[in-house]
Parts: sequence; structure tokens; C-alpha cells
Amino acid sequence: MSAAHNEELIERITRQMGELPTSLEVVCRLMLMLRNPTQENEHVVTALYSDRQLSGQLVRKLESNEEAQVDEKGNIIERKRSEAEVLQVLDGAVLQMGYAAILRLVSALSVGKLLAAEHKGYGMQRRELWVHSVVVGLIAQRLCELLAETGRDTIDPSLAFISGLMHDTGKAALSTELMLKLKQVNEAALEKDANWIKLENEFCLIDHAALGASLMRKWKLPKEVVDAVAFHHQPAKDQKLASIIHLADYSSRFISNPGGWSSYAVTFDPAALATCKLRLDDIQRVVFHVSQDRATVDTYSNI
Repeated sequence: MSAAHNEELIERITRQMGELPTSLEVVCRLMLMLRNPTQENEHVVTALYSDRQLSGQLVRKLESNEEAQVDEKGNIIERKRSEAEVLQVLDGAVLQMGYAAILRLVSALSVGKLLAAEHKGYGMQRRELWVHSVVVGLIAQRLCELLAETGRDTIDPSLAFISGLMHDTGKAALSTELMLKLKQVNEAALEKDANWIKLENEFCLIDHAALGASLMRKWKLPKEVVDAVAFHHQPAKDQKLASIIHLADYSSRFISNPGGWSSYAVTFDPAALATCKLRLDDIQRVVFHVSQDRATVDTYSNI
């Protein structure tokens, strides 16, 4: 397919997705801030407040159920806050949680609605893709932390979390395309050597990894994230972050079922372990750690 045809296809699919998460602009700004060790909290709070919808979501997320008022049916009553009150909550959250945790939470709020929908083209029920994405992000983050703790390598845990969170965004975009040809797709999936990358390219002329990377570029996310999303199924030997996401994607199956038909054809490239200087027992330790930390999983997945 020509580059022009490819771009036209991507534009059409993007339009079908509807409104894009504009709050990802804030995510990008926070990423840059995170890399500055002398960054002041005031600037981080200003960046968060620059997107009023996002800051409102963040404040609601940060409020505990004990502090929130509820109606007679138990539903939380939305509390109207002044600008000064919102800024105060955001400032306290940045101080208490730290930049990295705020960045991860904002990233989840940015793409959660998109990924949490039902994706019938892949046979995914509501929230299945979202929970899978959160788990992949947390495993990827923890793998990078383990590498740093053991002095083996330094791969940014926040970039790993965000890359894991967004690695299957292309599926949210391709689901409608697959639904248009669902009968043929189902028949092709039964063939002996069928795999979802092949099926996507056959019926949609692009696969979810390539489309996801194109979306990351449109949303102006860092090149490291774009490349990790693009190559998370087939990382090259020099692609450390893509290899981390590849391993996290595979390992997530031991914590939660990703749902849908594509979960039945997952391959694992052992070379990714060597690329990341990881061992199988490292994967086992991280999977156990994330599986036991349900509170953190719920923090991100229950948005």
C-alpha cells in the first residue's frame, strides 16, 4: 500500500474514533518536566490546570469516598470547587504522590475512556482492553524498576508504563474496521497459521501496532513511546523499551485475561529477555508482585 493510501486510511479510522484525548498534550508536557530534576511543583500544577476537564477528572479521582458527599442512592454528589480550591488539591497531590505517579495517573485518565469501551471487532467486552492495558503498563514499569534496582540497566519506568498503557490503542481504532468484515475475519482466524497481525493487515491493510504508533505520532508522544508501540510484537535486538512491552504484554496473561479472540495467539520472543538483560525468574517475581498489588491495579483501572 502506498504511503498516501496509508495516511488516508489512518485519517479515516481516526475520524471514526471521534474526539481524541486532547489531555495527552498535558501528558507530553509532564514527560518533559519529569526529565528535569529541578522542576518546580508550581509549573507541574499549572500544566495540569491548563486542561480544565482533565484537572476536574483528576480532582474527582483524588477525592476519597470518605470525603465525598453522596445522595440517598449512594451516588457521589459532584462538588463545585473554586479555581483556588482545585489548585490547592492539585498542589497537594503533586507533593504527596510525586511527579511520576501523577504522570501515570494523568496518562490513564487521558486514554481510559477510549480503551475501556467494548471492542466487538476483537470480541472484547467493555473494560477488557483497558484492564489488560493497565496491567501491561504496571508490569513494564516494575520490570524497569527491577533493572535499576539490580544495576543492570536504566529504562525510564514512566515511559514504560505509558507505552504499556497505550500499546494496544490501535485495537480500539481497528475494531470497527474488523466488524465490517467479521464473518470473513472469523473464518480466516480458524486457519492453521492465522495470527492477528496477519489478519489485521489482510482485512484492514494495517495492523494495530502500526496504527497505534501512527496515533502516538499524531498525539505528539515521545519517539520512545511511538517505537515501543510500533514494535511491541516484534522488537529488534536494540529496542529495549519495545522488548520490555513485548515481555509485559505476554506476562500479563498470568494476571488477567486480556479478553477477545486475539488473546489466543500470543507469541513470545525469548530474545527480548536478552535485550533487556532480564531472566525468566525476574518475570515471575514481577508478575507475582503486580498480581498481589490489586490496590494499584484498581487505582488506574477504575477510572
